[in-house]
Formats: sequence, C-alpha cells, structure tokens
Amino acid sequence: MKNVSDIIHIGELIAVSKVFQLNTFQMITLIEKGLMEVFEDKETFLEKYGDEETFDELDWCELNNGKIFIKPK
Repeated sequence: MKNVSDIIHIGELIAVSKVFQLNTFQMITLIEKGLMEVFEDKETFLEKYGDEETFDELDWCELNNGKIFIKPK
C-alpha cells in the first residue's frame, strides 16, 4: 500500500476529487489500490501512456503545478 501523503498534498486531493466527482476517501482508496495513478510531471505521464491527442480509456486531470492524476474510465 502506498502512503498517499508522500505523493500528494491535501489541497491537490480536494481539487482533483471535485473534477472526478469523488470524495477524498474514495480518491485515497483508489490511489492506495493502484486504480488511480499520480504522476509528478507530464513527461513521466507521456513516457507511460504516449503522446496522443486524446486518451479515450482514461479520465485525467493536470494541475497547474504539473502533477497529473489518472483514473481509468
């Protein structure tokens, strides 16, 4: 199990939870189970998922600090 507090700040968690329409507990649970991913920057995200115009199989949110949160649809 990942320690979520090492990955994200509570403010980031709250902001992204509104985008995905989940509560913060649901977000933490998804991250801990590996069903949601957090990338520190766009380059790391693109290394894993490639450089596409759209990512049809993913819901994703990029914060202004560069972190990207991903949840499969």
